[in-house]
Amino acid sequence: MKSDIVSFEFVRINRARGKICKCNPPHYEVDTTNRIVTCSDCGAICDAFDALVSLAEMYEDIEETQQRMLSKAQSYAKMADEEFQRMRRNKVFRDMESNYRSGLYPICPQCMKTFDPVHIQSWTRHN
Repeated sequence: MKSDIVSFEFVRINRARGKICKCNPPHYEVDTTNRIVTCSDCGAICDAFDALVSLAEMYEDIEETQQRMLSKAQSYAKMADEEFQRMRRNKVFRDMESNYRSGLYPICPQCMKTFDPVHIQSWTRHN
């Protein structure tokens, strides 16, 4: 009589064996018919869970890089805006000096009267 018990005496587990695919980064190819994930670079059959974890880690790295680049872009935009404002102020003072040397006087924007910049007695910061 045949026994229905299957013996695994001849099966050995090799735990010291490394991963088959050592590509960095691996390019996965998914076979939906046979439900196999292979590396298109080296042709090795990869574990689907390892492939999924690898892809998730890659997208986390991409998101971190994107956030870092976005913060850099915002800081560069702020620096560019500050530089533009500084250049604009400098141009106003250069134009005022050029006009003053030509004998022209500035007009007060509130009372619309001319005044000599030499008579300016105090300065303040713009709020």
